[in-house]
Amino acid sequence: MYTLLTVIRKRPEVTTEAFRRFMEFDYGPTYVALPQTRSYVHHYLSDLATDSAEPPIDAIVQISFDSPEAMREALASDSYAKAHELRKGYMLDSSVGVHSAVVDRTLKLV
Repeated sequence: MYTLLTVIRKRPEVTTEAFRRFMEFDYGPTYVALPQTRSYVHHYLSDLATDSAEPPIDAIVQISFDSPEAMREALASDSYAKAHELRKGYMLDSSVGVHSAVVDRTLKLV
């Protein structure tokens, strides 16, 4: 599996309830509908950071594909473009608001 993790921070004017509803009923389904998607998970967070250096993290999305090529195909699709447009009203529009990284290796200790 080829997994992408995305840290998401909502816009400050968006309530937590509205953000989570958007994620579950609008944003997430656009990714789930992609034929390349093998797994899609939302992790909602209550961020414990208190130094105000950055806004709190509201969610981490974990999405998996069979290969890097399948991920590239998915991210080039019309459905991905739709999701990208949808998020503008709910997520901070910067790498602080939406920051994705590919999982290189997972080590499970317990």
